[in-house]
Amino acid sequence: MDKNKKIILGSSSVFRKNLLERLNIEFDSISPNINEDRLKGESGKDMAPRLANLKAKKIANSNPNSIIICSDVCAVCDDKVLGKPGTKENAAKILSFISEKKIVFYNGTCIFDTVANKTYQKLFTYEILINKLNKKNIETYINKFNPIHSTAAFKYESGKEFLVKKLTTDEPDLTGLIGLPLYYVKDIIELIKDNN
Repeated sequence: MDKNKKIILGSSSVFRKNLLERLNIEFDSISPNINEDRLKGESGKDMAPRLANLKAKKIANSNPNSIIICSDVCAVCDDKVLGKPGTKENAAKILSFISEKKIVFYNGTCIFDTVANKTYQKLFTYEILINKLNKKNIETYINKFNPIHSTAAFKYESGKEFLVKKLTTDEPDLTGLIGLPLYYVKDIIELIKDNN
């Protein structure tokens, strides 16, 4: 691979930065600053990969000679797309809503090689049955983990004991549920290196 080719994480998320650091590679982080609003009638399954692709292409416009890694997570429960709560009050409402229900998380990951003008994209799906959550459980979880910036107020990496009753997925890698599927990212970076 061209030594001058940069690896860019298209995210300002601390969670994604921490995950990518596990691969022991040098990278820059750039916030893509795109419109992340859901399109009319758009499903969470379609929204996650669309946003990941949009982020990668936006960053590519001003960063030639780069490998750009972008990821987006959407959550769906009872046909409702759930976003980031933003406040503790909204987090409590979301957690009360998903109590004892099945919630599906979609992680859309896009890796764009700007030199080859090639896009690698994959959708990861995780189905989770949520534990019964009472007011006390919810308050404890929110105060302990502060999930206001997490999709559906769900922090798998630190709060799974509170939330998860059953997890179903075909994916071997649960880091996609945290924000970035590391096995996939590692494989694609190595593939790009081999092709350059």
